[in-house]
Amino acid sequence: MGPRRCVASWFFCLCFVTILSFATGQDPADACSETDPSVCADRCTLDGRRESICPYECVPGTGACFNDCDLFFSDGQVAYSTENAVLFDTYVPHCAARLASASAKAFVDDSFTSELRYPPNVTQGLSPVPFSMFRNGLSHAGRSASSGPVSNVTVSWTFQTGGRIFSSPTLAEDGTVYVGCMDGLVYGVSVAGVVKWRYPAGGPVVATAAIGNNIGSDSTLFIGSTDGTLHAVSANYGTSKWSYVRPRSHLNGTWQLRAKKPIVSSAAIAVDGVVFVGADNSLFAIHAATGGGGFAGTTKWSFETRGLVLGSPALDTNDSVFVGSMAGTLYSLRRSDGKLQWEFHAAGGLYSSPSLDLNRVDGTADRVYIGGVDSYLYALNATNGKLLWKFRAAAAIYASPATAPPADQHDPSGGLVFVGSTDWKLYAVRANDGVLAWNQTLRKQSTGGGAAANANGTGYENTASSTTSDTTNTNVTDTSTNTSSRNSSNTTNVTFSGHDGYGEPARTPYTSAGAREKLDAARVLKAEGVCPPNLAQGVGEELSLRFGSNMVLTCGRDTPSVGVVGSPVYAWNGTHGFVYVGSSDSAFYAIAAETGKVQWRIDVAGPVASSAAIDSQGRLYFATDNGVVYQVVENSTTYT
Repeated sequence: MGPRRCVASWFFCLCFVTILSFATGQDPADACSETDPSVCADRCTLDGRRESICPYECVPGTGACFNDCDLFFSDGQVAYSTENAVLFDTYVPHCAARLASASAKAFVDDSFTSELRYPPNVTQGLSPVPFSMFRNGLSHAGRSASSGPVSNVTVSWTFQTGGRIFSSPTLAEDGTVYVGCMDGLVYGVSVAGVVKWRYPAGGPVVATAAIGNNIGSDSTLFIGSTDGTLHAVSANYGTSKWSYVRPRSHLNGTWQLRAKKPIVSSAAIAVDGVVFVGADNSLFAIHAATGGGGFAGTTKWSFETRGLVLGSPALDTNDSVFVGSMAGTLYSLRRSDGKLQWEFHAAGGLYSSPSLDLNRVDGTADRVYIGGVDSYLYALNATNGKLLWKFRAAAAIYASPATAPPADQHDPSGGLVFVGSTDWKLYAVRANDGVLAWNQTLRKQSTGGGAAANANGTGYENTASSTTSDTTNTNVTDTSTNTSSRNSSNTTNVTFSGHDGYGEPARTPYTSAGAREKLDAARVLKAEGVCPPNLAQGVGEELSLRFGSNMVLTCGRDTPSVGVVGSPVYAWNGTHGFVYVGSSDSAFYAIAAETGKVQWRIDVAGPVASSAAIDSQGRLYFATDNGVVYQVVENSTTYT
C-alpha cells in the first residue's frame, strides 16, 4: 500500500469515527482508553485517566518513555553524569538523584540473580569479645564492661605502623588487636605487641573493623577502605575471604560491594550475620556469613540517603538501624527490609555515629544521641524521632557520644552523655534534660620542650578550680621504632592528679553573655574549616551535595586533627566511673565521669583521633596520628 493510499485510509477512518460520534452523541475523546489509546490527546496518562506509565518523562503524542538526563548536554548529545556535571559546571538535582537511585538499585538487582541470595542459618554474628567492633557493640553506646586503668598507669608496649591512624582498635578473643592505617594496610598485632600479619587493603584505611561471622574455618574482619571495597579478612591469617569464596560462586565474586567513593563508615554486624555499612549515598545490608558449608555475600537491601554516609550504623533490639548522613539527616530504618521509619533533619552534617541508650532504668523510651558539625549534640526519641533536647558546644562535633547509666533509678541526671568537640573540650551533659554537667579542656600549654606543663603543674589547660598541684610524673616505657617494644629506655610522661579525681567538679570561668556569643561565633567559624578528622580526604559538604562526589580539601591529608575528635569511652571500676579519650594535643586522658577532673594524662606521639578499646582484663588500647598503637595497663596487670 502506497503512502497516499495509507493517508486516504487514515482519513476515511477518522471521518467514520466522527460521523459515528455524531450519530451516537459520544465525544471522540471519551473513547480514549487503554484498549484504544490512539484517539487520546495524551497517551501517557490517557487524557488524565491514569498516572503516566513512564518512570521519568513521556511524549504525550506517542506515549514513548524517555529520560531527559540521558541526553542533557551539548544540545542533547551528551548524557548527564557525575563527571559531566563537573565538566560542564552544572548541577541538576533530579538527574543526580536518578544516578544515585540507579546505582543503589543495581546492587540489589544483581543480588537477585544469585542462587545464593538466601543464606543458611547462622549461629554466630558479632563476636562476643569486648570492643570487637566500633564503639563496643551494636548500640554504639561507647561503654566498657571492664574497668580501665585508673592508677599506677604504665604504657606496656607500643607498635609503630607505616602511616597515620584514624581507625580505632578492635579486639579478638585471643587478645589480638586489629587496626587500619593510612599506609593501605590492616594490621593484626598480638597481645604482646608483636605483628601477626599485614593485609593490603588497596587504599588507605580509616574505618574500624568489625569482627564476627565465620567464612571458612575462622572468624572474619569486615572493614572498608578508600578504594571503595568492603574487605573480608581472615582474623587468624590476614588473607582475603573474598578470594577464598570466589571460586565457589557462579557470580565469580561480582556481587562484592564496591563503592564509587571511599568507604569511611565502620561496619556493624547483626546477630543474624548481616553486615551493615555506609557507602556512597546509601546504607547497605549485606549477607555475609557461612553455615553448613554454604556462602552468601549478596546485598539484602540498600537505602539511598541524601548525602554521604561516613558514620557507623547503630542497631537496637527492636529491628531498627540508625545512620546519619553528611546532608544532616538521621534515618531510622527497619532492619529486616530497609523501610524508612522516620528521619530527623539537623542543621549541619552528621559525621558522628549515633549512640543508643537502651533499656533505661527510668522506664522512658530508648534514646539516640548524635553530634553534628553544626556544634549541637542531639537527643531523640528512638521510637518516633522526636527531638527531646539539643545541647550546643562551642564548635563542630565529629566525635561519637558515649553514655553512662545513672547510679540508680533515683539519680536526677538520668545518667550522662559524653562528647568531644573541636573546641578542645570534653562535655558531660545530663541525659534527662540536656543541661551541662561539666566540661573539661583537654589542651596542653606548650612550655618549649619535653612534656607540656602549665602553671599549676598539671600539664593541660585545667578548667577545674580544685585541681591539685601535687602531681606525680611517672616514667613509663615507650618507643618510636618500627617494631613493638616493652621496657624500652625511651620514656613518656604520665601525669597523675594528686587525688582520685572525685573532688570539686570541673568549672568554666565566668564569661559575659555578649562575650560568649562572640567567642562561640568565632569558634564555629573556625571549626567550619576543619576537615573531618577520621577521613583521608576531607568532605566539602556544599561541593559534595552539588556534584555528588568526595571533593578533596587541602587540609584532608596534611594537617593534624583539631580538638577532641576521638570518641570517648566510659568505664566503671566498681566505685566510680571514668571517661577515656584522646586529644589533638598529643595526649590521652582519663577523666572522672562525675566531676570532670583529670585522673591521669599520658603524653603520646602525635594527636589522638581514634577511640579507645578496653579488653576483659582492663588493658586499654588506642592509636595516634603518627601511626603508633599503644597498650596501657595498671602496673598490677598480669599477662596471659
